[in-house]
Amino acid sequence: MVKRIALVVGATGTLGKAITKNLISKNIQLILVANNSDRLEKLYEEIIDKALLRPKIVPLDLNHSRSIDKLGGVIFDKYKKLDILINCSSFYPKLSPINHILPKEFNKIININITANWQLIRSLDPLLRYSKYGRAYFFICKQKTYLEPYFSSYALSSNAIESLINSWKKEITKTNIKASVYDPGPINSKLRNSAFPGEIKENIDTAEIASAKFIKILENSYKS
Repeated sequence: MVKRIALVVGATGTLGKAITKNLISKNIQLILVANNSDRLEKLYEEIIDKALLRPKIVPLDLNHSRSIDKLGGVIFDKYKKLDILINCSSFYPKLSPINHILPKEFNKIININITANWQLIRSLDPLLRYSKYGRAYFFICKQKTYLEPYFSSYALSSNAIESLINSWKKEITKTNIKASVYDPGPINSKLRNSAFPGEIKENIDTAEIASAKFIKILENSYKS
């Protein structure tokens, strides 16, 4: 079987790490992207002995759009294609009234949760077209409708990403690419705990369970 090339953005996050650990046993060349190089190196050490193929790690700040362009060029030079794009990176400040969100934090929400997704599409769409079965997944929080106060960051990001991907899907119907937004649902994580500190943890999935569900959807996409 020809190996697939997969880019996981946000690889050191709770879900990104679980997805990475789920994929390392497959015939997939992983390119792992995260902002923190120390966490990337730690993840590399955790998985290298179990990996079928040696993963590549790329420290990259999604605030820097030119770095995303460069990443696309590096992947093309080395692999000439990209088979799987998984973006599970995100930034959310603490829950607060809209007028309490600092300008620096609001700009970071826009840059990482919205602009970076557009930049990834712009840079990697050509590489996904070179794949026989290009797959792109952008993670959102949509199962819960955030009508309560203080959730403006969640609502803004999820709605914007969903609109962006829905438009892209209509533009690539004649290609081999299948693009989707994906909501893993509530996951037991630091982010979730900070937003819902009194929640009963037994009622929500662990990252390992959520990643297994996602990988099943990814693999089934090749059968449809």
